[in-house]
Amino acid sequence: MSADLLVVRHAEAAGHEDVDPGLSERGRAQARALGARLAGVRPAGILHGPRRRATETARVLAEALPATPVESSPLLEDRTPVPSAGGRSGYPERFWSWLDGVPADERDPDGAALTAALPDLVRLAEDRADDGPLVLVTHAFVVGWFVREVLGAPTWRWIRLAPANASLTVLRWDGDGSGVLVSFNDTGHLA
Repeated sequence: MSADLLVVRHAEAAGHEDVDPGLSERGRAQARALGARLAGVRPAGILHGPRRRATETARVLAEALPATPVESSPLLEDRTPVPSAGGRSGYPERFWSWLDGVPADERDPDGAALTAALPDLVRLAEDRADDGPLVLVTHAFVVGWFVREVLGAPTWRWIRLAPANASLTVLRWDGDGSGVLVSFNDTGHLA
């Protein structure tokens, strides 16, 4: 049996992330469009990160999916994988100064927390697979890291994976436990 994770980057925020903004009017429209698209899917549940923009995106999706349980999960927190002192050489030098500027509360050394979160999320999806896929509402760097993990790409490649607001990425786990990238950064519902 396969299990699907429908990984969503939150819709457009109304302000700068330093103040934990909610959604803009455009962001609410993006989330409604995605909700309409997912209405035919009948997800098993919606998990979202604790920041306002992820929470509000999940709430708008839930309006289109009325019987779908919605819950916050720290597994989907806004984290930025940064290299530890020993892992810095695994990243191109051109990214080092940007990575050094990542706020302390968002730093995830070597992506350890995100790497550990993914199998937990897969287990939740497998447990609920009979009820449909699991929707995860999170942030761009989290989506990028999960895709990098599934592809087995070099550690730093998550930086170049830039999903759009309210985009849909589909990850599938087959019965043998291997992950497959079905689609990345799908924004067809926003056209």
